[in-house]
Amino acid sequence: MSRLLVVGDSHARALALGAAALGYETLSFATSAAAWRDGIVQLTPQAALTSERFRARQKIEGFARELGCATPLLSGLPVVASIGFHSAQFLTEMRLARLGLTTVPSRSAKTTLSTAFLADWLAEARSSALEGLATIAAQAPLAVVAPPLFAPNPLLQALNAALSQLIQARGLPLYDPNTALADSAGQLPAHFAHSDGKHGNATFGAAVLEDIISRNLIPKPPAPRA
Repeated sequence: MSRLLVVGDSHARALALGAAALGYETLSFATSAAAWRDGIVQLTPQAALTSERFRARQKIEGFARELGCATPLLSGLPVVASIGFHSAQFLTEMRLARLGLTTVPSRSAKTTLSTAFLADWLAEARSSALEGLATIAAQAPLAVVAPPLFAPNPLLQALNAALSQLIQARGLPLYDPNTALADSAGQLPAHFAHSDGKHGNATFGAAVLEDIISRNLIPKPPAPRA
C-alpha cells in the first residue's frame, strides 16, 4: 500500500477520505482555517509545521511520531495540501471603503477586495506557507488543491483567484476542482457537497484524487493483490 500525506485546513478531510478510498495509506494533519489564518499553526519556509499553542504542538508532534520523521512533509512521500486558502473571514476593517474595497448589495462576508490590495496582502501573508510548499515540491510529488465552492461567493472567489496566481507564479502544482470537476453549467455537482454545503464529501475527495493521479501530480496507488 502506498503512503500519502494530506495536510491543510478543514477541506483536507474530504481529500484524506478520498485518498483512503482509493487505497492509499493516508496520514493526515488537518486543523481549522481559523488556526491557519490566526497563525496558531504555520508552515515554515523549511516545510516544518509549528505552533506556539500546546495542544496544536501535541497534534503536530503526534503527526511526526505517526510517520517516524521529525519533519513529516519532507519525508519524501507524496503530499496533497489545502494550505493557504484560509482567508474567508477577514477582519471588519479589511472591508472598509478606505482600503479600496468594492461592495455588493449583500452581507459583508460577500464583499470583495480591490485587486491590488488583495494581491499585496496575500503575497505578504502567505509568503512563509508558499516557501514551505516550494520546499516540499523540491523533494516529493505535491498537489495543492483549491477549496470547492458550491455557491457563488465574490469574496472567496477573489481570494482563491489571487492566491492561485501566487501559487502558479512559484511554479507549484495547483489543482482547482471548481474548473476541473465542474458540470455543464460550470458548477461543482451537488452530490460532491458535504451536508453543510461548504465542504466536499468523500465522493468529492475521491474524484479529486483520481483526477490528480491522471494528471501525474502524484503516483497512483498499487493495484490490490489478488
